[in-house]
Amino acid sequence: MLEFQIEFQPRIPPSKNLVIGTLGPNATSSDYASQYIANQLLSEQITVSTQLFDTFTEVREALLQDKVDMALVPHAYDRVNEFYMEPNFELGFVFIFPTPVYGLAKKKNKEVAFKGSRIVTHPAPLPLLTKLLPDAQDQTQIQVDLSPSTSDSAIQVMQGLADFAITNENAVKAYDLEFVSTYGNIRMSWSIFQKKLELTESYV
Repeated sequence: MLEFQIEFQPRIPPSKNLVIGTLGPNATSSDYASQYIANQLLSEQITVSTQLFDTFTEVREALLQDKVDMALVPHAYDRVNEFYMEPNFELGFVFIFPTPVYGLAKKKNKEVAFKGSRIVTHPAPLPLLTKLLPDAQDQTQIQVDLSPSTSDSAIQVMQGLADFAITNENAVKAYDLEFVSTYGNIRMSWSIFQKKLELTESYV
């Protein structure tokens, strides 16, 4: 059996409020994971809050500019290397935390019709599409477009801009949708990044 343990003690800013930056809007899987981490780090000495951004590029810039204290990034993000290879960052912690249930969602009380439909999805869960569609469905009859996040996908369906979204159950509830089909949880690994110590001399 392979076992290892690492301990993470984040550097506490003078404000005593530790800010986690990650991908939004509300109800993304990253938002869900950030709430888990916030609860783990919360103590009598500090408060913990989350700031959500439209893209991970914005999360990266926010950490570089000290607008957040930590960046939470899933390993499914296709450009996670930009965090690992950023000379001003260091890896603080790695952990496994499952996402909410993923599935294909639509507006409530709307007929399920795939022919000529538009499906939106974040790039990461796109491979789930074949599992979420009926076996006999011809995918050439469907327009598939990418969106910045699972929550953005759900919002587009809520606003009538798309017919279906690959999204998670938190976003389905938040944006008043319903699942057509479900895949399940994704056992995801995550990284927490922070500025290198020599770049955070004002921290205590």
